[in-house]
Amino acid sequence: MTNHSSYGEVHTKPIGEITRRGFMRRMLGIGVGLLSLEFLGGTIAFLWPNLKGGLGGIVDLGTAADIAQQQPAWPKGEPYIYNKARLFFVNVPAGEGLVDGSGKTVADPKGAVLALYRKCPHLGCQIPQLCDKSKWFECLCHGSKYTILGEKRAGPAPRGMDRFPVTISNGVYQVNTGEKITGPPVGTVTFDPRDSASIPHCTG
Repeated sequence: MTNHSSYGEVHTKPIGEITRRGFMRRMLGIGVGLLSLEFLGGTIAFLWPNLKGGLGGIVDLGTAADIAQQQPAWPKGEPYIYNKARLFFVNVPAGEGLVDGSGKTVADPKGAVLALYRKCPHLGCQIPQLCDKSKWFECLCHGSKYTILGEKRAGPAPRGMDRFPVTISNGVYQVNTGEKITGPPVGTVTFDPRDSASIPHCTG
């Protein structure tokens, strides 16, 4: 804007106009503020206890009947995959029957269960469902193999599959995913001491 006076032209900045330097400072301040809010929100989300599901809290899987409804083959030994907490829920006596061929059906194993973490102890790959051929858990990334009880049988993994403690409250199975138990050491044998050379595997 130009004003004329007896002393010549006087250049003044229009009311409300911001300089380029002022604009850049304001935008930088807004950007820093947004990043700070995002960091704060992420920190709170990470530290806040997760009590409703997923890793870090108590997970209710339901009763044995509830689990069988989700996984009809669970009473016959097929592990139940609970994706929200990334775990296999193993019906131990039925699982042993599945492996040894006895075809044992156990509707409610009570405390004879295992909650196995699906993260491979080697490099963290997600372990798929039990192999139909070998009846072992076989990591597709590097070939580590585990029995239905999570004990290591082959591959580069340093130990068996990690697991979570399980409790039963009013018939409901509860898994504490905030307390990870280190998997059994190499050489542990509580079941299925089969010779790996005689078992047809899913992976090489």
